[in-house]
Amino acid sequence: MSAIQITVSDDGKVSVSYEKKTRENIGRRLQQLEECLNIDKYGVAYLLNMQPNESGVRLMKRWQTDPSMASFQEMPEHKWKLLLTLVEGQTPLIGDKK
Repeated sequence: MSAIQITVSDDGKVSVSYEKKTRENIGRRLQQLEECLNIDKYGVAYLLNMQPNESGVRLMKRWQTDPSMASFQEMPEHKWKLLLTLVEGQTPLIGDKK
């Protein structure tokens, strides 16, 4: 499944839909970006316009935490869309052929 779907209707209206933002999808897409670009978590943080330090890496982990836990922090929508844009066109993950 593609991370981003762009459709154009018969009357010319363009609509964009994004993959659902879940903790599993966040983790999967962060890992995909890391593997495809051969970078570490600090490099991923930098690409997401965050400080490439321990604080940025911890924040990415909090995005993937169970929402009922106190350490959970929701990933901002603009970061999610940026992540999907960065992984779009990369080699798909094995098993990501829905």
